[in-house]
Amino acid sequence: LMDWLKARYEDEWHNFDARMQAKNMGGLQAGSNWDDYSDAQWEKICGWSSMRLQTLFRTVAGMMLYHPALQCHYEVQGVGRVRGEKKPALADVWTPNDCFTCIVSMQQYGIPGAVNYGHVNKMFSKFPSSLKVAFIDFKEKNIHAE
Repeated sequence: LMDWLKARYEDEWHNFDARMQAKNMGGLQAGSNWDDYSDAQWEKICGWSSMRLQTLFRTVAGMMLYHPALQCHYEVQGVGRVRGEKKPALADVWTPNDCFTCIVSMQQYGIPGAVNYGHVNKMFSKFPSSLKVAFIDFKEKNIHAE
């Protein structure tokens, strides 16, 4: 799959490689030898590939663009601005979370596992506090439904 992504998005792969080199992460000299990448490099590669496939992460990333857009809209409107001040008076009180929440329904979140929690925690760390996860907690039943 990674070889296909690399071939399909060749220009973007080269740009990604240049960004990795600029950040002193060693670049992507290993080419298609995927086992030769460090954990830090592999994490960046996974993030890059997630944004090129139809994944939950990509969908949430798109939805979360509303957060900075709402903040910008609020600041441009100047709601609550005191004459002569650049910053609105309510800037420390109001946040985009007051009018925008992205709720993601995740069927697999309730199933314990470090991988599931790791992926969700990446989303929570990357996106603002307006991201919420909804899931149904369940308990295993025996064959007699007890």
